[in-house]
Amino acid sequence: AFILLYKLGDQAISPMLETFWRDRGLTLAQIGLISNTLGVGATISGALLGGFLTTRWGLIRSLVVMGAFQVSSNLVYAAVAFAQGPPGTIYAAGMFESFTQGLGTAAFLGLLMRLCDKEHAGTQYALLSALFALTRDLSGGLSGWATDRLGYAQFFLYTAALSLPAFLLLPWVRRRIAVAVR
Repeated sequence: AFILLYKLGDQAISPMLETFWRDRGLTLAQIGLISNTLGVGATISGALLGGFLTTRWGLIRSLVVMGAFQVSSNLVYAAVAFAQGPPGTIYAAGMFESFTQGLGTAAFLGLLMRLCDKEHAGTQYALLSALFALTRDLSGGLSGWATDRLGYAQFFLYTAALSLPAFLLLPWVRRRIAVAVR
C-alpha cells in the first residue's frame, strides 16, 4: 500500500503540468526549458542530495522529510494557479517540483532496495517497480478528467491530498524494514 501511495500525488500532477503551462501561455521553447533542460538538472540535483541525506538521516526520516517536500511542490503549483502569476512563477514552481521529485525518488528507491532480499533482489525490485508504475498509469489516466472538473488550483490541492495517506503507513513501513534487515 505504501508503494502505491507514496508518490501518488506526484504521479497524479505530472501529466497535467505541461497542459497547465500551455494554458498559461508558455511557448514550446519555454516548456522545453522548464521540463527538459532546467527540470532535468533540478531532478538530478534533488536525487543526489536525496541520496546523500538518506544515508545521513536513515530511510524513515528521509521518507518523511522528502515526502513532505514532494507534497509541498503540489501546493506551490496550487498557489501559482490561484494567483495566476507571471511566467516566472511557473518556472519557479517547475524547478521546485523537479527538485523535490528527485528528493522523494531517492528516498523511495532506497526503500525499494531495502525491501528486496539479496537472493531475489532482481525479481522483487522489478515487481515493486511495476507496482509503482501501476500507480502512475492509473492516476495519470484520471488527471485530465479531474482537472476538467476541478480546475487547476483545486486539482493541484487534490494531488497534494492524495499524498497524505502514505504518511499514515510509515509506522508499518518502519516495522517492515526492521524485519527485512534481520
